[in-house]
Amino acid sequence: MQALKALSPEEVVIFLTQTTVLLAVAHIGGEVMRRFRQPALIGNILGGMLLGPSILGHFFPSIQLSIFVPDQNQANMLAAITWVGLLLFLMEAGFDVRLDLLRKNASVCMMVSAGGLVIPMISGFMLGQYLPESMLEDPSHRLVFSIFMAVAMSISAIPPLAMILRDKNMLRDNIGQVSLGAAMLDDIFAWILVGITTSLHVAGNFSLLAVGKSAGSAVLFLGVSFFFGLPLMKRFIRWHNTISPGASPQLSILIIFGIAGSLITSWLGLESAMGVFIVGMLIGSAGVLQHNAIHALGLLVSSFLAPLYFGLAGLRLNLWSIYEGGTFGLLLLVIGVACVGKFLGVYLGAWMSRLPQWDRIAMGFGMNARGGTEIIIATMGMSIGLLTREMFSIIVVMAIVTVILSGPTLAWALSKVQRRQGPVDDATPEFIYQEAIEDPAASLVLAEKEEIRLARRLKRYTAAMRLDALEPMRAAADAVHEPFTAVAGETQKFLQQLASQSLCPAMSEQVLSLESRLGLLRYLEECIRSLFMSGEKLSAHSPMRRNLGSYIEGLDFLLDMLINALAEEQSGDVALFQKLTGSDRELIDRVRSEYLMSEGGCTAPERLIMFEVAHGFEQITWLLHRFALLINPPAKVI
Repeated sequence: MQALKALSPEEVVIFLTQTTVLLAVAHIGGEVMRRFRQPALIGNILGGMLLGPSILGHFFPSIQLSIFVPDQNQANMLAAITWVGLLLFLMEAGFDVRLDLLRKNASVCMMVSAGGLVIPMISGFMLGQYLPESMLEDPSHRLVFSIFMAVAMSISAIPPLAMILRDKNMLRDNIGQVSLGAAMLDDIFAWILVGITTSLHVAGNFSLLAVGKSAGSAVLFLGVSFFFGLPLMKRFIRWHNTISPGASPQLSILIIFGIAGSLITSWLGLESAMGVFIVGMLIGSAGVLQHNAIHALGLLVSSFLAPLYFGLAGLRLNLWSIYEGGTFGLLLLVIGVACVGKFLGVYLGAWMSRLPQWDRIAMGFGMNARGGTEIIIATMGMSIGLLTREMFSIIVVMAIVTVILSGPTLAWALSKVQRRQGPVDDATPEFIYQEAIEDPAASLVLAEKEEIRLARRLKRYTAAMRLDALEPMRAAADAVHEPFTAVAGETQKFLQQLASQSLCPAMSEQVLSLESRLGLLRYLEECIRSLFMSGEKLSAHSPMRRNLGSYIEGLDFLLDMLINALAEEQSGDVALFQKLTGSDRELIDRVRSEYLMSEGGCTAPERLIMFEVAHGFEQITWLLHRFALLINPPAKVI
């Protein structure tokens, strides 16, 4: 057995120097891009370009070579740590795939996604067939290269799309939900196709048998993962929590599962990245891990591994090879094919779903962004010998340009969209919170918007009760309760995360106040739901049933006061809200008076139900008064 060679002190120093310099410059680039409302990964790549042959290596080659020594062992060490970063980055991306969101808009999302996949794949395949041989690493593999280009043209990046939708307050509109769902489906299918394409290239031959084998392996992995792996994973994690609770052990389990998934797909002859992405989807949908464990992984990826990975991608980028090789026209062609193909595909899919014209245009612009997924796929293509360095540079530049273009074009199209709030009640996708948490001020604004939205949701109870008090209300109550709990729970975890990570010490009082109000709001929803159910039990001849609509109007007015106080927080509105729920409680006096007047004319069961209703109104008013005090507590008397 050959003895393992230990790293020399010089090799360790070089590795640490490269890692430190690359991470520092990539981090600075990411922070600069955030200031311009662009994804941090663009800044990471630009930072790597600054250190690579595009800038430093071109103008100061001796300095560049002194830092990034042209030694294969050193390059392998840096590539190894970034490969681990890639796997964890993709697992975190898998967390963002909301299966409940996909189920809710399944038909429309599938139609838009299909259009956004088929047309770009056809155009990308044709592009690969007619590119000059100088752009191919091995001209004999043109067919596999063309399939790879077809997949590369079909990618959509979720984070830039979600960020713009959130800024325009359209994340929960129908257009926002369908766009995110279709982009998620695009990513799922893209990773399956990447796994199949890379296995074909590694196998060295293209045949229907090879395609069938790769596709069958992918379907087998997906089927076993969702039908057997998901329930087994839930049971194992629950069991593991009983013997070793806490975020740290769960983080270890999370990483082990992710790497195990990548090993399984590698064993099946597929791309290892596909396995870790699917495992991320499973873990995200299982809902059995502590939020802090997932957040810890997110911090590790966003602060260390992702900047290194995308910084290294920029380091490998050589813009001068595009300029000097006379391939600038080819770059423009690739960008044009990517933008036009994706836009037309999404537009046609949305048209077939009978969505309005400006919705189609906005989706076409938004899903045109490629982002980090495209760069990861390009890096894989170069690592397996499918892409030349020039073609790699062209695809990376295309990914950057499409992200930059998607921002202003989507914002312009969304300004033309007619607002139509659809029946969508899902919680905010977790990746929106992960993005916002890096900016404490934006985080609190986002949480406050959630609070107001939750308060508005309470009015759905009163609206249903006013429509027809005799109609059975259990199904209607569940339709409000379940999404309310999902949104409130996601927001409460977010606020706890803000507090536990001490990310905004200057705003700690505001965070605590928001968290207290949110807990009170959840209790308030439970009480209104109980009142809702008690009102259903009132008999048609009950005097309280006859006046229930009037009482509900009074409660609805108080909820309007709550929403106005939260939205404006003006002293006059808050003071009136405090008065109407405190000293001047006309609603409670009316309900209590009717209950006392009916004491002798009702049976015992009827009287018990009336007591539940009267007590419900009183409890809700008391909670609203507590809420009023939390919004603007009265000054202490000295």
